[in-house]
Amino acid sequence: MQKVSNTQPSNTEAEAQVLSSPFEEVKNMNQVMAVNVLIQAANAAQGAGALSVRDSVLVASAAEFLTQRTTDTTNEKA
Repeated sequence: MQKVSNTQPSNTEAEAQVLSSPFEEVKNMNQVMAVNVLIQAANAAQGAGALSVRDSVLVASAAEFLTQRTTDTTNEKA
């Protein structure tokens, strides 16, 4: 039998390579990135049970509205 070695970096090594300062990341933020950050935060809050059903519906609708608007604007430019 051959011994298989794990040549991939560990999770902590991979995270260290990928992570950068959030202060550097926001310097290049645009509208699409900002909307995605807000959607991720809303998903995290919803997943943690921090939102009521009403709030979940409102947040989901707002996210859909903003992403549709951004998609429409992008398609118009193309």
